[in-house]
Amino acid sequence: MSHGGRVLFVTGEYPPMRGGVGDYTARLVAALADTGWQASILTATAARDNDDPRVLPWVSRWDWSARRTVRRALEATGADLVHIQYQTGAFAMHPVINLLPTLLRRAGTRVPVVVTFHDLRVPYLFPKAGRVRQWANRLLATSADAVFATNALDRSHLARWPRVAERTVLVPIGSNLPDPGNVDAAAVRARLGIAEGECAVGFFGFLTRDKGVDLLLDALERLRGHRVRLVIVGGGLGDTDAANAAYHRALRERLARSSVPSTVTGFLEPRAAAEALAALDLVALPFREGASLRNGTLIAAVHAGAPVVTTSPAPGDALDPLVGGESVWLVPPGDVDALARAVESLLGDAAMRDRLRQAARAAATVFDWSRIAAHHATAYESVLGKGAGAR
Repeated sequence: MSHGGRVLFVTGEYPPMRGGVGDYTARLVAALADTGWQASILTATAARDNDDPRVLPWVSRWDWSARRTVRRALEATGADLVHIQYQTGAFAMHPVINLLPTLLRRAGTRVPVVVTFHDLRVPYLFPKAGRVRQWANRLLATSADAVFATNALDRSHLARWPRVAERTVLVPIGSNLPDPGNVDAAAVRARLGIAEGECAVGFFGFLTRDKGVDLLLDALERLRGHRVRLVIVGGGLGDTDAANAAYHRALRERLARSSVPSTVTGFLEPRAAAEALAALDLVALPFREGASLRNGTLIAAVHAGAPVVTTSPAPGDALDPLVGGESVWLVPPGDVDALARAVESLLGDAAMRDRLRQAARAAATVFDWSRIAAHHATAYESVLGKGAGAR
């Protein structure tokens, strides 16, 4: 049973900013309230239109001045603990966040700092930055009082660093979309521009290179046995993602000239997005580096009950409780022929799609937000019980 407390989240993005980490943090804040934990959120000034009094959109730039802003937020909220939602790009690649636990201690602030690493992979678009990034991530992980990993591969990477393994907790992310409930599929499909007789193959999320939408388009252009429409639910870019701008422009141009008709919805309210996913014949998420439980779009599609084709996880990673051939359909990363065969096979097998839907909904209970919040509350109280700065 949680006794509760006050936590200050530090995140580079928060609604109404567009981004998966911001949406995740908002859902976690809401779920933590039922455990007795009160949250405040320190974030960028771009979130200033959020009228929730718990949101502190005080950071105009993520630079060295942010350390003073964090201390001011701690004084204003009386927080017992700081929780960093870490994603490099969301903090403008500045090391102030990586050094934050150390900087706070040196300033005499004895509030514990914990961190969730949302992605430890070497950056796709900046591979030469990988060594520097790993050093910065290691510094943050080794100086934090506790570390949250969202998937098995990240947990194994964290365990390589001194004193981190015993302070790492694996907690999967949840769906950023609500349960769609009973969906009038015909009405939703009509709103999405799906014609009678068309097979709707969907994609959900931002159009970034790691998501592999260009590979999906390659696969769909090879199909001959079905009238296919690609339905992209979302299709923009995150507010903190400048790195994928050129890819996004090129992909939008290609969609316009492709032989496969497409619908790009743009931003949808969460319930409308969940209903769209549930109404599609199939959702394809061909992640270039393999699917992972770090992929919130995968969790959301499964939670919505969509039959999902995605890529096999990288060596050392796992999708438990999702099982290939039962609750999701897996193809090798980067294999366009295999992706095309899987899509064609499933479009011709309604019974298998129904089995995938049912198994996906059953497996998705693991990603329940109340369970996620309970794991966080337990970890917070463990850290506070050990005392700030304990090593």
